[in-house]
Amino acid sequence: MRTTIATILPLIWLCGCADSNPNLPYPLGQALVIGQQEAALLTSVDESCDSAACQAVRERCGEDAYADVVVDQSGQVLDVLCFRGNAEIREIEPDAVESASAGNNTVLVLDDIDDGADVTGSVVLAGNNAVLYGHGTDVSQVGALDIEKNNAIVRGVSILGDVTIDKNNAQLSFCEIRGDLTILGNNTTLAECVVHGQVRIEGVNTVLVNNQFATERELAGKNLACNGNVAFDASAAEDAAPDGGTGDAEAPSEIACDNLR
Repeated sequence: MRTTIATILPLIWLCGCADSNPNLPYPLGQALVIGQQEAALLTSVDESCDSAACQAVRERCGEDAYADVVVDQSGQVLDVLCFRGNAEIREIEPDAVESASAGNNTVLVLDDIDDGADVTGSVVLAGNNAVLYGHGTDVSQVGALDIEKNNAIVRGVSILGDVTIDKNNAQLSFCEIRGDLTILGNNTTLAECVVHGQVRIEGVNTVLVNNQFATERELAGKNLACNGNVAFDASAAEDAAPDGGTGDAEAPSEIACDNLR
């Protein structure tokens, strides 16, 4: 992956921002731009920023928010993931739970302790604009994910099973899906994620930016937008050098995208 979660998340946490809600797991007034260059770029969304990314954040999220901005190679905004400052925050306790759910306009926050699965069973995003927010796939894990309403956001989480998206406007960033990914809903965005299983795209207007796929070498979808997606060899990754190097693994290859008209 071009920029790992371990690299990005500390940048967000170290940013000196004055949040109106001290319980928020993200800093307000910031945007992380994904897709225009090799490393995602963290920028302040203030009057001095007149880029297309900042303009999109102000228009779609308001100033009292944090955002992941997904762009194409030229910097054109493909989607914006809005993490608002007025959301209800619910934290999962350090001890693992069997299940959890998030209702309308609720951010469900997983802890940052590397102690196995935070939710051993399913997390259900049961309300509109519900968010599942983790601290990186190495520490924030759930057994399964069910999205029951529209406008769901999932960030920084590892899902140990399959993921099926049958609602509209679902947005996932910095996630890992250990099983298969099936996209049935429209306007799905996947950015800086790793998918180990097979991928099936049935919905329209899917956006895929800077993802890694283990089994796919070509992706197809109606009105599909792609940027910087690569294939990787899962078996080679498991045999990687213990110091974090890639051993004898081949460099990731760019995945071809077929935009079905």
